Amino acid sequence: MKHKTLLGLIVIAAIFLISLPPQAVTRALPASSGKIAISGADGNIHLYDVDSKVLTPLTSDAVPGRKIYNWPTWSTDGHLAYFGVDLDHNPPYQLGIFVQPPGGAPEQVYTADDESFTYAYWSPADCPVGKCRDLAVLYTASGGDLAVRRVRSLNGGTDFSVDDIGAGSPFYWDWSPDGQAMIWARFGYQLELYDVASAEIVQTYSEQLGTQRAVDWSPIDNRLLAAVAADNRTSDLTVFDGDQRQILAAGLDGIISFEWSPDGSYVAYADDDLGNLYIVDSHTGVQTAAVAGSVVGFFWSPDSSKIAYITITREETNDNTAAKPSAQQGELVIRWNVYNADTKSNNRLAEFLPTQSMIYYLQFYDQFARSHRLWSPDSRYIVYAESTRERYSIVSLQDTRDPGAAPQTIMEGNFGVFSW
Repeated sequence: MKHKTLLGLIVIAAIFLISLPPQAVTRALPASSGKIAISGADGNIHLYDVDSKVLTPLTSDAVPGRKIYNWPTWSTDGHLAYFGVDLDHNPPYQLGIFVQPPGGAPEQVYTADDESFTYAYWSPADCPVGKCRDLAVLYTASGGDLAVRRVRSLNGGTDFSVDDIGAGSPFYWDWSPDGQAMIWARFGYQLELYDVASAEIVQTYSEQLGTQRAVDWSPIDNRLLAAVAADNRTSDLTVFDGDQRQILAAGLDGIISFEWSPDGSYVAYADDDLGNLYIVDSHTGVQTAAVAGSVVGFFWSPDSSKIAYITITREETNDNTAAKPSAQQGELVIRWNVYNADTKSNNRLAEFLPTQSMIYYLQFYDQFARSHRLWSPDSRYIVYAESTRERYSIVSLQDTRDPGAAPQTIMEGNFGVFSW
């Protein structure tokens, strides 16, 4: 129901935004570091080098309504995975998995005619058996069940293996920083530790999970972060440190979303969809900032200095709003904002209407934030996809160091994600 509420608010906001007069789109792009993989409006995957401003198609054989590629995601060592549907293939498939190794050409490593893509997440480090990298792919089987498939890129991408490793609904996970283990959250209540080398669950925790969509492994050590079920149907945001437990925030209502800062020093959390955003010290639990309310997504910058967050707010207009019913007073506005932890300041950025792919991303942003990065590697730019007032889908780039600057348009597309 929470997701339906979020989707409904975005649709309502879309009506207001589309009704506004068209505005000119600024085309010039600022320089930055990193690459962006884009799901284009043409159904192909494109690569954009922000430094050189060169846009290159990675695929070119998409056919609208028949053959498409989508959901690109990068690994920390330069692998790029993306996924596809091809109804004209012999045999046709609903799920195709493609991997481009660093410096190599894309390769189709798997197809299935009765499965669909749900989510994917690269391991942040090499796997236990030498020079290889693991990609975990969550897929929906024909009967509606969820399962995770591991795609292992061997010898730098010259060979691949594909194996199923687990099933459950819902199913969320996070990787250990060294890529040797995963923390699994399954069935809505169960927390487990999965060992990659032995391909076995080596620990099932006694705590029952609270109301959350994801669990989070510290990016720098073995601490785990999860919402644990508490009294009165509330949840405690809890750090698992070996046998020790520390509650960072107790008695939280609603769906709890949370994320370590990349340096492991802080935890940001929202206390519900359209909730409040807070930052706490990850060791002491001391609150260092209460950032904003009406938050529908937040994302740490790679240097841990900033949090980009999205709000949905109702802003008053001057057209006799007092005569309108309260539900109609003002316009719903979806906006990017950035909180700077060093200066403890907030900046408002662009208003936007998410594409359908961005809506899906935002519904599960607390999982996607770890696998599909919207921040540039230099912590300067944010990439996102939006629908224009003319109802085109475009991929935009926002310079967070220049909050007054208009977002720059890269190309028509449904989704974009930065390389690490």
